[in-house]
Amino acid sequence: MDELEFRRRTIAQPNDIDKELMEFADNNPERQSFINDMKEFDQYIQDALDIPVPENLADRILLNTSLKEKALQDEQAAGDNVVDARSRFKFDRVHLALAASFFVAIGAFFMSTEQNIAHEAGEHALAHVYYEINALDKKEPISLQSVNDKLAVLGGHIEELPGAITYAMFCDFKGEKGLHLIFESDFGPMTVFIVPSENKSFGFGDDNFRDERFEGHINRGSQADTILVASVGAPLNIYNERVTGAIRWL
Repeated sequence: MDELEFRRRTIAQPNDIDKELMEFADNNPERQSFINDMKEFDQYIQDALDIPVPENLADRILLNTSLKEKALQDEQAAGDNVVDARSRFKFDRVHLALAASFFVAIGAFFMSTEQNIAHEAGEHALAHVYYEINALDKKEPISLQSVNDKLAVLGGHIEELPGAITYAMFCDFKGEKGLHLIFESDFGPMTVFIVPSENKSFGFGDDNFRDERFEGHINRGSQADTILVASVGAPLNIYNERVTGAIRWL
């Protein structure tokens, strides 16, 4: 088993880690931490989808429906088309409150879900950088041909990056097979993730993210999303244009 297979299987079923995965992660704090992180994230998703239903909601709806029907029957029996305004307002107010609660819950769910997708993409990129933090220290250049051999698997080709490429490995980025590159810039090593965008794993929210050490930008494309991560203070917008402009799709 290699690192890519370990990460892919852990992400797919974080709460069903088999013996082979456990043995591969044994005595490796980073792999064990990755398993724990995926379990926590899976629980977060389940909690986000668990929208509580108001207590006795069904009984309250049936009761209000019955009361309204009775009021209409009384009105027809009396031959009077005028319904007491206070009674009518009371019924409508209850129904409006229930409807409002429902739409607020649904709206909160979709807003939190979209924000989490975008936020998690940035967090995932930063976590990936920290996970491979030692790769930032590599100085030996890698040939462009070697990089393009890997990128061709994703259907792409790089003309030239604004600096010598020192790291090029396939990676699992939120369940998608992507390419993890590092190149040397005038502002230190910069990380590039190239991830196919067919499944739109993170197509919502703000393109920018950061922490106290790194900042990044997500450039969404029709064929792949390109994520650039650099040290805080680097002219990210300039390098982002140069990186995305250097990638061609076959």
